[in-house]
Amino acid sequence: MLNDLTVGKPMPVIWRFSIPLLLSTALQQLYNITGSIIVGQFAGKDGLASIGAAYPITLFYIAVATGSSMGASVVISQLFGAKKLKEMKSAIFTAIISLSVLGVILAIAGASLSRTIMALLNARASIFEASSVYLALYSIGVIPMFVFNTATGIFTALGDSKRPLYFLLMSSVLNIVLILFSVGVLDMGVTGAALSTVISQLVAAALCMSILVKHIKAIKVDEKAVIFDRKLFRDMSKIAIPSIFQQSCVALAHTIVQSLVNTFDTSVIAGYEAASKIHNFAYMSFNTLGIALSSFVAQCFGARKLVRIREGFRASTTICFALTVFVVLIMQIMPDKLIGLFVNKNAEPDVIKTGVNFLRIISPDYLIICFIITIGGLLRGIGRVRDFFFVTVVDFTVRVVMSFVLTKALNSYTGLFWSWYFGSVIDVVICFMIFANVVKKGELRLSGSPIS
Repeated sequence: MLNDLTVGKPMPVIWRFSIPLLLSTALQQLYNITGSIIVGQFAGKDGLASIGAAYPITLFYIAVATGSSMGASVVISQLFGAKKLKEMKSAIFTAIISLSVLGVILAIAGASLSRTIMALLNARASIFEASSVYLALYSIGVIPMFVFNTATGIFTALGDSKRPLYFLLMSSVLNIVLILFSVGVLDMGVTGAALSTVISQLVAAALCMSILVKHIKAIKVDEKAVIFDRKLFRDMSKIAIPSIFQQSCVALAHTIVQSLVNTFDTSVIAGYEAASKIHNFAYMSFNTLGIALSSFVAQCFGARKLVRIREGFRASTTICFALTVFVVLIMQIMPDKLIGLFVNKNAEPDVIKTGVNFLRIISPDYLIICFIITIGGLLRGIGRVRDFFFVTVVDFTVRVVMSFVLTKALNSYTGLFWSWYFGSVIDVVICFMIFANVVKKGELRLSGSPIS
């Protein structure tokens, strides 16, 4: 299970480590995409728009789960790199307990406030009820989502990126079967999609956590590990809280922009939802490379192999850029076929048009975002999460403001898409300034230090 990322040539080490993570992320995103495709095909644009109206909140849940697991993963990676196995086991137990409690709190809040939230998001009357039910049911699934993300983050911190992939593969197949049955056969619409996703997440979480606990118990240490360590909890929180805010800013930006999208007609909402799912599938795949780099950097930082960190950063950036170019070409060449997966191309031409405009306008921006992701992965790995959080806040503020400005100036929903460039260009400039400062300090001797 344990995989030492501090040895071997950085490029093949990162590549072998990243591939299972990329596939895991792709399968996890497949949960949402599959549901939207099936609902769109069987329930039409109203069903697709219902899921789209609630999507920013589901993205918020994912953001908090991802940010939380990042905090735990970095600390566990540093302890593993420093060979402090007793403290590492304590950190693992502390992460499981604290993040599970956080998942329960969010699940209760989301399920009980679903109608209020959809009202605040300006959900149209025609889709309000369906969106509210979808959000309430999806919120219940936040508990297994947090458990699974915690387990995945721990596996990743220990250099094992394959086991989560196996569990997700089985869970994804189950998800597809359940959605086809509940939506296509039982005609349960968005309710069936939500229930199917919850059940699939529950299965993945149970299997992943059971295997994790078994392997953690097999790690022998001289003294018994503490079940909940307050100091390690604070160490994780120092990284997790900025990471949560950073990830949540992305979700908050989507939420505010979605409230603007919801003021357009149903065809625009449905087209935006379909394209958003494809966009997030691509973005989360790129972001996985940043997460993989964080684990690589954290282990090397814990082992004080600082030169290796720079080598790993170059390797990860090369891989990410190559993947980005490939994805951009696909979105430019066949955007209509991608959006056509969600709705009937002939029956819903306005939905197709909106989705195609989204993908063609936004996808070239990935070439800029690629560098933001890898620099962010480096900063998280060495503990400088606050720097990357600042970058995200700037991006969020600029993009949201420009969404409203350009939508009004162009008198078109396409202003939503062009606003991305304003945020990412400013972001990448700030990221390179921070990176230059890191290099200038020499040997990556930064403000953070391995956990002691």
